Amino acid sequence: MTKKIARPKGQAVARAILDMDWQWSSRFGDIGLNDLNYSDLFCRMWLDDEAYFAKTALYEFMPGVSRRTAVRYVQALIDGGWLVETSSTEDRRIKHVSLATSISERLEQFLAYVHQRFSALDK
Repeated sequence: MTKKIARPKGQAVARAILDMDWQWSSRFGDIGLNDLNYSDLFCRMWLDDEAYFAKTALYEFMPGVSRRTAVRYVQALIDGGWLVETSSTEDRRIKHVSLATSISERLEQFLAYVHQRFSALDK
């Protein structure tokens, strides 16, 4: 059973979450990727140790949208150069996708901010 959090501590957590969302918009809004569904996708890709993913696997990384919308989002990211698509050397029909370097760098800056922001809650 989860322990109830004191209101002031809960308010601090809520402010940190809102700051995290704002930080996402700040870091990715200028390139049109402020939708938090992109956060789900990029963070799940970055979190995994895989260098690349099957294109079809990425749709499940965006649980907040329908599969049809996820397909459109992923393709738009590829077309925009935010995700890099390559063909498998074994089977040219299979597409592998990885984060573009520019997205990885932005994402790592975002994650560093979030770590610092949430670490401050324990002080």
